[in-house]
Amino acid sequence: MQNSISTNSELIVREREFLHEADNDSPIIRVRDLNVWYGDTKALSDVNIDIMRNRITAFIGPSGCGKTTLLRCLNRMNDLIKSFRKTGSITLDGEDMYSSKTDVMQLRKKVGMVFQQPNPFIKSIYDNMKLPVRENLSRMDRKAEKDLIIGKLQDSTLYDEVKDRLHQSAVKLSGGQQ
Repeated sequence: MQNSISTNSELIVREREFLHEADNDSPIIRVRDLNVWYGDTKALSDVNIDIMRNRITAFIGPSGCGKTTLLRCLNRMNDLIKSFRKTGSITLDGEDMYSSKTDVMQLRKKVGMVFQQPNPFIKSIYDNMKLPVRENLSRMDRKAEKDLIIGKLQDSTLYDEVKDRLHQSAVKLSGGQQ
C-alpha cells in the first residue's frame, strides 16, 4: 500500500504486512486533516493517513518533507515545542490523542520513536539502562532490577564490553554501543 502526503515535498508512506492473521482491516492510528505550524512556518498541510494494525509502516522522503514532524505528532513530542500548533485530528484506537484526558506518558509507551542517532542521557550506562526499567516496572526490588539490567546488557551482547564501566558516562560509549 502506498499513500502520499501533501507537504512542502512529497512524503511517501509504505506499509508491509508482517502478521497475516489479526485485525489488518482496522487502522490503529488515524490522521485526519492534520496541519502543523512551528511559529509562522507551516510544516505539514492537510495530512490524511491510516496506519494499519500489524504492519510495519515507513515514512520515506527527502529532508524537510515532514517525516519527523509527523512522527513527533504521533507521540506528542511536539508538545514540548512552544511555537508548535496543529489543527486536525489524530486518533489511537479511536481515542483522540490530543484530548485533555490523554495521559501523554502512557501514550508514549504505546507510540514509540526510534531516533536515527542515539542520544543517551548524560548519566552512567547503568542509570541509562535503569530509566525504562523504573518507568515500566516501578515495583521491582533493587536486586531484581540489577539482574534485569545485566540480563538485558547480556542479551544485547554488550555486557562484556561495558561491565567494568557501568558507572561511567554512557556518552563515552561508541556510536554502535549507544
